[in-house]
Amino acid sequence: MADERERLRFWRDAEQAAATPSNQASYDVASGVAHLQSLAPAAGPSDDDDPIFLLAAGWRSGSTLLQRCIMSDTRVLMWGEPYQESGLVQHLAESTRAFRAEWPKPKWFFRGTPPDVLATSWVANLFPPPDDLRLAHRALLDTLFAAPARRAGASRWGIKEVRWTSGHARYLRWLYPRCRLVFLYRDPFMAYRSYLKRGGGWYDTFPGRPVFTPTAFGRHWRTLTEGFVRDAAELDAVVLRFEDVVASREWIPALERHLDIRIDPATLDAKLDGAADGTPDVTLGRVERWLLRRAVSPLGESLGLRGTG
Repeated sequence: MADERERLRFWRDAEQAAATPSNQASYDVASGVAHLQSLAPAAGPSDDDDPIFLLAAGWRSGSTLLQRCIMSDTRVLMWGEPYQESGLVQHLAESTRAFRAEWPKPKWFFRGTPPDVLATSWVANLFPPPDDLRLAHRALLDTLFAAPARRAGASRWGIKEVRWTSGHARYLRWLYPRCRLVFLYRDPFMAYRSYLKRGGGWYDTFPGRPVFTPTAFGRHWRTLTEGFVRDAAELDAVVLRFEDVVASREWIPALERHLDIRIDPATLDAKLDGAADGTPDVTLGRVERWLLRRAVSPLGESLGLRGTG
């Protein structure tokens, strides 16, 4: 009986340890992609597809303006937040979290053994090769995004999103080693004011991740912006601040070189806003400012954003 109680305690403690947030956080998209990269390296020089991925830190960050600037090069069709609430890319990338040193075991991967031999072998775990897993992930994106862009006459394609982290950027670079990455952020106080003007009430993914409050909006902004600032150099990404984009046009030549495109500066002169005409500006109350400031701290202060929205 004492041995049984000891075993029960061991199993209980093991389950609790495995379920702790700190243990789960150590296995993220970045770690999973890194392990997959060792199992199924990204394709070599023969892979010449170079889509453009514009990742912005949340809504009303100026991402659509930059998307239009990129598409002013008529060779590029850049999708805008396609099927956004379904979290398609996020769910695909999330599946990589399970990959780690102890899983899967190398002996589980199929190595061409004829089926008649396999019939008399231990096949309880039999996985297609990791290279095929990578190709399968990419095939979905090629079919959904690249193919219709090319049917439309575009020689290049891309995606603009306001929900993807730098971890998702790592996943995309695993699939497309020559992809071009751009990270964009805006003062979260100004972005949130614009968000409320448009009505707010949007989702990161539906239905479990609504962004209905200043705290949710600020945490979303901080998570994305932290990753952009931290990982940009490693991912060879250009980081832009919306306020700099609208203040001058000095950023254009560098972005053109990075993306290998030509931007029509006149695109910046066309003021397009999805808000209804006459919608009044929104002023944040003291409580809203406090909640938002708390959610974006300390990153907001480190970037010189003082919450004057």
